[in-house]
Amino acid sequence: MSTPALPSLLSPRFARDVGSAVRLSAEQKAIKQTVVSKLTDGSYRLISDSCPCCGTLETDFLIASVDRYGLPVDTLLCSACGTLRADPYPDDKGIADFYTLHYQQMYARSDDRLAYFAKQQTYGQRVLEAVQDWLPADGFVFEVGCGAGGALEVFRQKGYRVGGCDFSQELIDFGSSRGLSLQWGPPIEVLKTLTAPSLIYMHHVFEHVREPLQQLIGLREMLAPGGKLLIIVPDVSRISEFPFPAGDLRLFLHIAHRFNFSLAGFRMLAARAGLELESLQQRDANQSPEFWALLTRSEGPLPTPQEQEAGRQMLAYLSRTERLRSLHLTRGQIVVLLQRINRKLKSFLGRFGKH
Repeated sequence: MSTPALPSLLSPRFARDVGSAVRLSAEQKAIKQTVVSKLTDGSYRLISDSCPCCGTLETDFLIASVDRYGLPVDTLLCSACGTLRADPYPDDKGIADFYTLHYQQMYARSDDRLAYFAKQQTYGQRVLEAVQDWLPADGFVFEVGCGAGGALEVFRQKGYRVGGCDFSQELIDFGSSRGLSLQWGPPIEVLKTLTAPSLIYMHHVFEHVREPLQQLIGLREMLAPGGKLLIIVPDVSRISEFPFPAGDLRLFLHIAHRFNFSLAGFRMLAARAGLELESLQQRDANQSPEFWALLTRSEGPLPTPQEQEAGRQMLAYLSRTERLRSLHLTRGQIVVLLQRINRKLKSFLGRFGKH
């Protein structure tokens, strides 16, 4: 097993005892303490793994010992491919407990199901626009981590057959009450009972998966002939450029997101899973960076891409971004400042115009 070798953390802000990087309500603080106890008293069995993207046993860099909520979670940066991962991490039983009992409340997810459903429809429209040129008219579309199914409703309205799975029974029940075919449970087990999909997509879900290589291999086998897999995840390689997180890596590090994939790491992971990378696009969503990966099943073995400097390049980028953030000089911080000035100016002119 690889061992951390960075002489120090990315900066003192990433030490274990620094507390939360975001404001927490009293309820969130109480839930956080419960999760801290489960992480430290053995209630959650913690497992360490090597990097799933490149499979290397090379040295990892320990860049953080705390997540954005102040939870005692270590983040390692793979020196080979640059992917960040929380390690050690709760096993399947522990992470299922977290998602079932604590996730929605600790992350202060809205109880307004209609608003949440509508928000999902927004990203569902983006997904539809990205795939409709090749998706068969009679195709079956399946979403992993579907929540209430708002995104799937967009596909259903266009005549596609749809299905999805999630670990929130409340959200599944809400979507089912609207006539969507949603199931509680892990995707591979759910998909075994269904028609093979023409499209499987995961929108800001794959970073949550504890074992991404095994998940990709399993999903590959579930695809219909000619089917494709679309994965959308946060892009840690551009955190300095956007209003969120405006260069603050701590906001991207939290227990639910086990991984922050590098582009190099994702290319390696796809090849290891026997999937051809049809496209890899860096995009933005709500002024935050993400990348979209469209994958197809390979008919033969794929060589694993070798990008020897990816890990150290990522470390250099994050270190430089942390220094610029401390000086309020990241592009994202400047954009936020200009947005605030613009809002205040508009408000002032609006009041002035009334006189």
